[in-house]
Amino acid sequence: MNDVTQQKRPHPVVTFKKDLEAFISRELEAMDDKARGRLKSAAITAISKDPDLILADRQSFMAELRRCASYGVLPDGVQAVLQVYNTKIKDSAGKEQWIKKVTLLPMIRGILERVQRSGKVKLFYAEVVYANEQFAIDTTHGDRRARHDFDPMRRGPDADIIGAYSVALYKDGTTDCEPMPRADIEKVRAVAKTKNVWEGWFSEKAKVAVMKRHAKRLPLSADDIEFIMNRDETDFSSDAPRDVTPKANEPRKTLAQQFSDPDPVPMDGEIMEDEVDQRQPDPSTLEYAEGRTAGGADKPLKECPYDLGTEEWMNWAAGHAVGKAEDEQ
Repeated sequence: MNDVTQQKRPHPVVTFKKDLEAFISRELEAMDDKARGRLKSAAITAISKDPDLILADRQSFMAELRRCASYGVLPDGVQAVLQVYNTKIKDSAGKEQWIKKVTLLPMIRGILERVQRSGKVKLFYAEVVYANEQFAIDTTHGDRRARHDFDPMRRGPDADIIGAYSVALYKDGTTDCEPMPRADIEKVRAVAKTKNVWEGWFSEKAKVAVMKRHAKRLPLSADDIEFIMNRDETDFSSDAPRDVTPKANEPRKTLAQQFSDPDPVPMDGEIMEDEVDQRQPDPSTLEYAEGRTAGGADKPLKECPYDLGTEEWMNWAAGHAVGKAEDEQ
């Protein structure tokens, strides 16, 4: 009986697509078709880049998509990104448990667009300063103007960064500069969940840190401030984060390996109740091989040549996800 039940389990990719389509049509009906289409495409691209999103807590994933729609941003890795964290919560019985929670993180481009969209700031940017560079703030004009002399081709390693700063140029011509020394940046890094991201992209995370601090003084709306500061990111939190970076002897599982694990327990509220889809992707098909090749070549899922929901599409999408995951190893 268990074997029969196992065979009837729908493929996680197919289930995810159904949940996504149901959520967008049910919860985001106020958006126009074009905007919903862009959000859906961005969400599909996000799961192709990070397979952990498929097996993460579905309720938090949909909640963060709702936030994307509210803020008018896309989780495309440019304006914002969906990140999976191991997070401790309490269930209905009050018992603590760890779940893979999805959190929306603003990217530099998303912060820039939100600030400039306010209509009062003409230009907003951030930069890091290295030990061999000259940096000063000029206050002789009655405002705060950055003076930074450097050669962009000879900047040095992240270890040589001594600080960062952001500049806001207002439409009336005045300029405001917010400096942030390395010591303050390290304080932000020490309480951040994204420690593994900081290690690989220190300069970019330093820019985000100073822009967030600067944003507190800018003439922005409450929604803009909430998006930029991000209520769920612990960059400015006192809670001790849990390091979820895989150990050296515990390599990250491929998408195919994760699919072989037991399905996570679904959360109420976002999962579409539907009849069991008895179809399973067939790795021996030409469509699966085509999708796997496309995924390995970093081609987007939207280039699938088959109609959405068909058996050919299911095989192509499953192959694409596996090829994408293998390419990222």
